[in-house]
Amino acid sequence: MHVSKPVPIYKDLWAWSFALAIAGYPLAGLLSSVTGREDEKFSIAFRILVVCLCGLSFLCSDRQKAWRFGEVWLFSFVGLYILKLGIDAYEIDKASDNLVFAMVTSIVPAAFLALSTNRWSEVNAASALFGVGALSVAGIVWLQYSGSSAVLIDNSDRVHFERLNPISIGHAGLTTLIASYTLIGISQRKILKFAIFAVAVVSAVAMSLAAARGPFVALACCILLFPMLRPRFMTMIMGWLLLAGAVLVVATMDMTPLLEKFHLTGTGTAATDSTMARLGSIALSWELFQQSPLFGYGTQLPLYGYPHNMFMEILQTMGLLGMAIFVPVFVKIAMSVKFLADRRLVLLPLLTTQAIVGAQFSGSLWGAAFLWIVVTVMIFRVNAMRSFDLWAHRRMMWRSYARFGAPIRAG
Repeated sequence: MHVSKPVPIYKDLWAWSFALAIAGYPLAGLLSSVTGREDEKFSIAFRILVVCLCGLSFLCSDRQKAWRFGEVWLFSFVGLYILKLGIDAYEIDKASDNLVFAMVTSIVPAAFLALSTNRWSEVNAASALFGVGALSVAGIVWLQYSGSSAVLIDNSDRVHFERLNPISIGHAGLTTLIASYTLIGISQRKILKFAIFAVAVVSAVAMSLAAARGPFVALACCILLFPMLRPRFMTMIMGWLLLAGAVLVVATMDMTPLLEKFHLTGTGTAATDSTMARLGSIALSWELFQQSPLFGYGTQLPLYGYPHNMFMEILQTMGLLGMAIFVPVFVKIAMSVKFLADRRLVLLPLLTTQAIVGAQFSGSLWGAAFLWIVVTVMIFRVNAMRSFDLWAHRRMMWRSYARFGAPIRAG
């Protein structure tokens, strides 16, 4: 499962399925907004297409028994969460919709992609993400500066669209930046490096237009992680210089307009200030957790739907039992990031950092397709690589024993 024959990017169905599954929704939301569709038909058709592509990618792989490369704690956590969603679905209509959404957008694609990670190629996956992301960010920036009527501005001058919110725009830009960073370190022709650099600049512009907190904090965490993923002197120096420059700018400028743009001021109401709304939802989630601390209250908040914080939502939904199951999963995620970083494989570690940090600011467990697909694929992939390394080591040791350790018979 570890080794597969190299496939050209235009033939790599797995890479394109992976890219569309985690980064295709902003593009679909943008197209839906531009075409003026007010229904969910376009989004539903897109998600069904992604599931079909992921399933076809699995069927086209060698279809090995890859379940052994999974993680018992991950299966237990997902199983418990689906059970809680199923229980709530009998009483709350929204929970039944959330269960279907989670299965279609997260669970099924993650399973198909994880069970066919023998087709993984970091270069191809990064190239596919780069292609999908480039279309999204280029379309967003072009529509903004061309004066399109599809562009909307919220109360703090953040850009969004009818079917695409600022948070999704910010994460689309960050995902494209990560793909660009992965590709720029690979030997490319000058024209390709110029194109990658240009798309990276456009991605940064898209993030600034959206001005969403989660993507920017995730970007800062990725910058801190860069020197550890690629321990080169120049990478470390450039990362530190970038952070130092950001700190200098923050220290010397009036932060009030920026704080208002990021909804970090104390003014406004819950309807107009997303910070106040999130703090209120987290406080309510904590109260519900205290009502049933062991097994959790349930998957739905009475007023806000979800607390916009992954760890708080785990406590609210599954209680201390769910958190106890998630802790080993989190440890496995950290170990997998280190395992890949030691081998100079940066794409999955950076995407995982983006997903986990972003989940502390917005989103829900049932809607976190990006998070669960990336985490599941990474865990399966690392377990497969470890299994292959162990098998190769045992084979080498057996050969060494056969050559040098066997007793020599007297002639």
